[in-house]
Amino acid sequence: MKSTTKLVLGAAFGGLALSMVSTTPASALTDLNVITANNGSCSIYAQHVARLTGLNEENGVDVDLLNSETTIPYVAFLDTGDAEYVMLDSAQVLQMANSGQPGSVVYEAYNFASEGIVVPADSPIKGLADLPGTTIGLASDRDQITTMIALDSVGLPADSITTVVVGDAGPVMVNALTSGKIDGFAGGSSDRANIQAGGVAIRNITPMAVSENPGNSFAMWNSRMDELDTPTAGFLRAWAMAQHMGVLDTKFVISVCAVATPELFENMKTGSGLINSSAYIYQLRRTNKYGEPRNWVWSKIQGPYVGLGEIDGYIDPATFVDHRFIDRASDWETKEVIDVIERWKAANPDKVLG
Repeated sequence: MKSTTKLVLGAAFGGLALSMVSTTPASALTDLNVITANNGSCSIYAQHVARLTGLNEENGVDVDLLNSETTIPYVAFLDTGDAEYVMLDSAQVLQMANSGQPGSVVYEAYNFASEGIVVPADSPIKGLADLPGTTIGLASDRDQITTMIALDSVGLPADSITTVVVGDAGPVMVNALTSGKIDGFAGGSSDRANIQAGGVAIRNITPMAVSENPGNSFAMWNSRMDELDTPTAGFLRAWAMAQHMGVLDTKFVISVCAVATPELFENMKTGSGLINSSAYIYQLRRTNKYGEPRNWVWSKIQGPYVGLGEIDGYIDPATFVDHRFIDRASDWETKEVIDVIERWKAANPDKVLG
């Protein structure tokens, strides 16, 4: 299953090809299929920055972003071999481990979950305690567990609200909120950006404690780790360098993302806000090295999942977390990242935001 993203973006950015200088011969690149939480959004900015700046190629890999809008569980793509890596939220990781599937987290892309519940800014709902009897729209089925955990955090049962999947199309989300069909919405940062781009002011009522978990992590099949040892280290190194650009030069990342996903930057304030939130909240490094899995956090967050019946009981993180690629993913100097930034700026002066 191939996404149209690479083909469409390849055509759209053909004029940028010369700016993507690679030191690795094309024949030496390892083709990798990857599913992220949203392949069309710059909320996960590293996926586009690593590609458009040539970081993937410099690290020996050619990354094909598969379509994230699929009803097939992402883990299934690891099982069939159709994807080398998939991005899973914490619930999906624990469900994978609970079912005994042979996969492991190899890189925590998000140290803080972007998913949460929002309401219109003028809503009488001030917090989670006001939600009983309301209807909450979901971007996808993935947001159901996030909503249930949020309710559980304040002692509310799952049946105290009604949930309905409305999807993540901007006009649909906006209409659902403004028409009163739903009282609140549960989704990720890109969903919130699309709602705001539609002219709806919103408030996030999700407690910080609920979001303090590995929001999105890359997982791969254990049986492929040796086979893909070098390409995995290269893929994650490119990702970490691109992730670091968010705090090193935020305006640069906004410039690249405005090229990658122009529709998100028709309202520059909304697009810039999305990148700032991603760089300084959700993807901000809270570990010694980028992507370093935090076993203690995986232990700490399991209580609500057990209580809600999502997993059968406590699972030792050592059985589903692997640290072997982290040192190599962080084996770069800041100057290397700066050089990539300056090279892209020099090649694309008309794309650099002032």
